[in-house]
Amino acid sequence: MTTLSNPKTAISDTRFAKLARGINLSHWFAQDYTNQYSLEHLRTYNTEADIALLAKLGCSHLRFTLNPVVLLNESNPTELNPSYLAEVDRVIDLMLAHDLAVIVDLHPEDDFKQRLFSSPSLVKIFASFWQRLAAHLAQRDPEMLFLEVLNEPVVTDAQQWAFVQAELLAAMRAGAPNHTLIATGHKWSSITELLELEPLADPNIIYNFHCYDPHTFTHQAATWGAPYWPYLEYLPYPSSPEALAPIVATIDDDVARDAAINYGNERWNIDTLREWIGQAAAWAEQHQVRLTCNEFGVYRFKSKPEDRAAWLHDLRSVLEEFNIGWTMWDYAGGFSVVNQLSGQREIDALTVEALGLQQ
Repeated sequence: MTTLSNPKTAISDTRFAKLARGINLSHWFAQDYTNQYSLEHLRTYNTEADIALLAKLGCSHLRFTLNPVVLLNESNPTELNPSYLAEVDRVIDLMLAHDLAVIVDLHPEDDFKQRLFSSPSLVKIFASFWQRLAAHLAQRDPEMLFLEVLNEPVVTDAQQWAFVQAELLAAMRAGAPNHTLIATGHKWSSITELLELEPLADPNIIYNFHCYDPHTFTHQAATWGAPYWPYLEYLPYPSSPEALAPIVATIDDDVARDAAINYGNERWNIDTLREWIGQAAAWAEQHQVRLTCNEFGVYRFKSKPEDRAAWLHDLRSVLEEFNIGWTMWDYAGGFSVVNQLSGQREIDALTVEALGLQQ
């Protein structure tokens, strides 16, 4: 079961295959809430040993999440911070040296994105910055380096995001004429938002969505996002009313209990995921474009390892059925592909097996 029988795209099968399977490198050059991007953190959080391990597992690419604030001077957006740029260059070249393609994903915090969508002048600044950064990165092989416009735009107005994204992509294209760009829907980049997106004329763009569905399962016990998530723990997958009944009886919070009941009634399994992902695949077929899912995962804290692995296996399998590239979230964060109980990073065998990678 594949899509894109006759894609109107400049992206070859060989280049697209680089996005077949990958892992997100989170909490390194983005989401560093503790160290605030100190050079020591950037040089030690992930090392060559981590990159070599991911290559050994059989990843074809890595998604390098990069907070633009480490490079951006808003008063002079074409001047990239040289100290941090040297670190960005170092780690990108390290990944490439291990024959891993790289998605450079601009991944700012929500406050930056909120300013961006309330300030036309900041959009211009950000576009100039992207053009300069793209030109710098474009010195590398376009078969191995992909440029992603913005992680989860957050903005709720699909039309506003369409205008902003078009301007940013045009700037990126001016800086990197031959590299493949990655675009996305508004808000949280879900399938729902992808379906509202009108593809651009540029034939060298891949379209991306994120899939954490159903959130009641994938974000159980998470302390951010929906206020009822912290009250959920050890929900099973696949779901059914019968499987959820013993857990529902133990949930004190009314909203969380209702969410768990609904999750059971919805009977999430591989067929449900196939139907859901199939909507994205149908959109890609309609528009004859390439498609990737560069975030999916299950929060580890209070999810059963075997249920988490089952969901990862099913979603990954469905993505591959539809010829959709994938990047699991994440390497060493809350959804990780490694265990860190001993203070050392060790591959989680269940997760690796679920992803179809090699140990």
